[in-house]
Amino acid sequence: MSKVNFISSQFVQIEFELASIPQRVAAYIIDNIILAFYLFIAMMASDFDNLFPSYGSQLFFTALFIKLPWIFYQSIMEYLTGGQTVGKMILGIRVVQKSGERISLRQVVIRWFFRGDFLWVSPSFFILFLPSWNILDTVLAALSSNNQRLGDILGNTIVVRNKSISQFSLEDVLKIQSNESYVPTYPNVVRFTDDDMIYLKRCLQQLKKRPRPEIKKLCVDLADKAANLLELAEVPTEKHKFLETLLSDYVVLTR
Repeated sequence: MSKVNFISSQFVQIEFELASIPQRVAAYIIDNIILAFYLFIAMMASDFDNLFPSYGSQLFFTALFIKLPWIFYQSIMEYLTGGQTVGKMILGIRVVQKSGERISLRQVVIRWFFRGDFLWVSPSFFILFLPSWNILDTVLAALSSNNQRLGDILGNTIVVRNKSISQFSLEDVLKIQSNESYVPTYPNVVRFTDDDMIYLKRCLQQLKKRPRPEIKKLCVDLADKAANLLELAEVPTEKHKFLETLLSDYVVLTR
């Protein structure tokens, strides 16, 4: 499976799995089944014999009423739900920016236009081009390293599975070496939770891999806050070592 890495606002690396082409196609089919159901209900609720009169502006407005969901369903749903339609919800996938953030209105519009939904506004003849458009988009996504169709490439978006495939558990923390003779330096560390220590470990890993100023500052802030919660008289000067000691103490005391 293709994967993509994001750096969160807390500068912690999070790994997601890209939505596969079959998943995206299945979501698209589900959405169109929903729209087809709407079309059926709309036609049954209308005077079928006069639904498409052969003259005048009534034809345009009646047809437009029928087409409206096909035109705006995907874009409105993706904007309101942060990148999901009903089909995407069922398949557990979501559209996000390549940075991992929620998609913007501009990106929603770009994806809408280059999905070809605007063709529903045009005379029915042009709608016949939509299947070809979708096939070309699918081929392009299959050839793309990030499974991006044209609208994704131009909008700088990707489609990922909802849940990170790197769900960090206490098992990650327990990989740290420890032994029975270890004497904890900060016994009060047990007041922290597993999630606190998992987050701390990931921050330390990011500091080791990418020692950028903002990550260093984050670790300093974590050390200050941890010392305050532990009610230490002063924060240890070697803050990186202090955080590593807290992590080791927690492992030994909670195993």
